[in-house]
Amino acid sequence: MGPNSDRVIDLINWGRALFIERRIPHARYTMEVLLEHILGAARADLYCDRDRRLTAEQMDRLMGYIEERLARKPLWHLVGSVEFYGLPIRVSDRVLIPRPETELLVERAVQELTRRPRQAVRYVADVGTGSGNIAIAVASAAGGTFVYATDLSPEALAVAKANARQNGVEGAICFLEGDLLEPLRAGGRGKVDMVVSNPPYVSDADWADLPPEVRDREPRLALRGGPDGLRCLARLVEEAPSVLVPGGALLLEVGRGQAPQVRAMMERAGVYRRVETHRDYAGIDRLVVGADVGRV
Repeated sequence: MGPNSDRVIDLINWGRALFIERRIPHARYTMEVLLEHILGAARADLYCDRDRRLTAEQMDRLMGYIEERLARKPLWHLVGSVEFYGLPIRVSDRVLIPRPETELLVERAVQELTRRPRQAVRYVADVGTGSGNIAIAVASAAGGTFVYATDLSPEALAVAKANARQNGVEGAICFLEGDLLEPLRAGGRGKVDMVVSNPPYVSDADWADLPPEVRDREPRLALRGGPDGLRCLARLVEEAPSVLVPGGALLLEVGRGQAPQVRAMMERAGVYRRVETHRDYAGIDRLVVGADVGRV
C-alpha cells in the first residue's frame, strides 16, 4: 500500500515503517536521504518545512527510488554520490561505496605526513583507489602532496578521474592501471613517502553473510580478499617497503578481527620500526600502521 499523504513528514514516517517492515537498514535515514536528493534540501530543512508537499513528478521519483531500494539497490547508487571526508564522491556499481570508517585512514595519513620533515612535495601511493575517495581526500587535506592512485579496474579509474576533476585535485593525482604496487615499480616513478590502502579483505567465510546490497551490487574485485581475507594485505606488507623511502609508512584498513594478524606480519617483516593499531568510530580495530620503515 502506498502513502496516503504527499507531505514530507508523513512520507518520512511512512517510508520508515515500510523499510523497517522489509528489513532495510537505516530506515528513517534512507527516507531522509531520498527526500533530500529529490527536493534539493538539507536534512534539517525536511523538518523545518515538514508540511511541504511533493509534486506529482517528485512523488513518482520517490516511489521509483523506494522500489529500487526495496530490491536492495544501494542507497548511494540511487542518489549517485556520497560525502566522504566532507567531499562529494560520485559512485556507481563499478566502485566500492566509500564507508565512514575509511575516513580514519585519511585522518591518520594526514597526521603521518605532517610528522615528516618539510619538503617540496610529499608523495603518496593509494593502492586500489576505487572511486578515488582516499587519494582525493589526502590530496585535498595535505597541501604539497602528490598521489599515485592505482587500480586494476579501468572502469573504476574512470570514476576516480571524474571525481578528482569534480573536486579540483586532478593535477595532484596520477592514476595508474595495474595490480597493487606494480604500476609504480614498472613505471620507474621513484619512491614514495607513504602507501595507503583499503584493499579487498572480505574472507570466503564472511562473503555469504554480507548484505545483498553489498554482495550482489558492489564489485567483487574490491571486496574479496581470498580464503582468509588477507591475500592483498599480506602482499602489501611484504611489497610496500620496496617503494617507500627510509622513514616512510604503510597504512592499511583491515576487516574485523584481522588487525592482530596484519600487525604480526609487519612485526615479522622487521622493517617497520613503529607498528600501531587504531580503532574506528565503532571501537573496531580498523587501521594498522607500519611506520619509520628502515632501508630495504
